[in-house]
Amino acid sequence: MNKRDTVKAALLEIVNEVAGPVEHLDEDQLLVDQLGLESLHLARLVAVLEMELDTDPFSDTLPITSVRTVGDLLQAYDPVVLPRLGAGEPS
Repeated sequence: MNKRDTVKAALLEIVNEVAGPVEHLDEDQLLVDQLGLESLHLARLVAVLEMELDTDPFSDTLPITSVRTVGDLLQAYDPVVLPRLGAGEPS
């Protein structure tokens, strides 16, 4: 599993707990209004991803309040994830 898939899997796990069974996430889905996430869920997601990816893009470069959609979340981790994808990880 590549890093971007790790972000998607962690998000999907929390969404399944909050909203019930969901098989697929679209990048334009709103995290709060459509998927039912609250600030505590987002904080948990960031903590889980920090443990798994060893980084937190919201610590000093990007405000978490700027993340509204699944795509926004994936993009937030792209600067962290994409350079590592070219370093020998399967995509």
